[in-house]
Amino acid sequence: MADPKIEDRSDEMEHDLHQLEDHIVDAEKKLEARKEEAESVNDVAGDWEGEQDRGGGDDPEGAAADAADSSGETRSAKDVHAEVESKMDADASDE
Repeated sequence: MADPKIEDRSDEMEHDLHQLEDHIVDAEKKLEARKEEAESVNDVAGDWEGEQDRGGGDDPEGAAADAADSSGETRSAKDVHAEVESKMDADASDE
């Protein structure tokens, strides 16, 4: 004769196991959906690996220097900031 407590616990464990299996299946479906989504993003964005930007990389200073070289003008960030602040001050005093 089987112990009813053990039988009840066994049924609970079996139920929990089925729920766990369902969660695993759901997680696998979500993973596949994310993989497909990631692939579609790459299709839209294109393959940029190996590409260089005009500044020669992710260096904002290099990009700014290239832009200044092409215009014939060289200005530091401090100079530009000071000019913008002075223009803002002048606009504020005109009001």
